[in-house]
Amino acid sequence: MYVVFGDRVIDSKEIVDIILKNSCFDNVEDISSRSKREDIVAINLSISAKTLNEILEEDGYELENEELEDILSEYMDIADTMAMELEEVMPQESICMAYSYRYDEVEESIKTIFVLSHEELGNRKLKDVLTRMLNLV
Repeated sequence: MYVVFGDRVIDSKEIVDIILKNSCFDNVEDISSRSKREDIVAINLSISAKTLNEILEEDGYELENEELEDILSEYMDIADTMAMELEEVMPQESICMAYSYRYDEVEESIKTIFVLSHEELGNRKLKDVLTRMLNLV
């Protein structure tokens, strides 16, 4: 989907490619059309629990001594952080927000919504779109 980005147009597929090349997210789905806006890129991201376990173990976290709720909370925090770090590789003049919303037991992965827009839109409007996208998924 083509998205208005300031005074130019970008393809949301380019953003998907950037995410795939620069992150550990293994399932990246463009859901920009669901936002019903021409100035928002929305991506549904997924990262496997196996990848998150490796990250936690590298940081010295002992998984076998923790409760499932604590581990899931750590998973969510890491996924949020990794999604927000993508802002560094996004087009200049962009603002991003991300929120991890669910642990998928079947896929054993964390689901995260990532939204991006031109900075002219503003953080308040981007947060409104993120909330709406979370209600859709």
